[in-house]
Amino acid sequence: MKKIFVFTVITALFAACGNTAGEKNTAAEAGEGNEQVTFASIIENPDQYLGEEITLEGKVVHVCMHSGKKMYIVGEDPDIRLFISAGEEVPKFPMELLGSEITVTGVFQKIETGAEMEKEHVGAEEGEECETEAAIAAQPVLADMMLNYKNHTVK
Repeated sequence: MKKIFVFTVITALFAACGNTAGEKNTAAEAGEGNEQVTFASIIENPDQYLGEEITLEGKVVHVCMHSGKKMYIVGEDPDIRLFISAGEEVPKFPMELLGSEITVTGVFQKIETGAEMEKEHVGAEEGEECETEAAIAAQPVLADMMLNYKNHTVK
């Protein structure tokens, strides 16, 4: 009887540990742990989200043809764009995203104005300037911010 009791307790512990791990994986796969934010809240107080992994909805208004490693999205105000940068380990953004409504997740960061964008503009011809980069540099907010891309879904 004592052996059966010990076996039952050990089995129950293993089962409980397995269930907890499964719940953590499901939460991570569902994208929990990052904050769903709106363009309005980022525009209102961008410093609140610095260094945070966030999820944001927007419309893709530009995908870089030269490097394919950057895109820009807009929210409710089409004149305020957010720079989305793909890291080295992320493949190029597909051109088919242009004009799509997407939900994108990444780490919200501050950048030197234009420095990160110029680095990404590899392959552009001498003197050629991206009109989207010029527009973002002139906007009153988010010109020095970017979302370091993690993943996206098309709506």
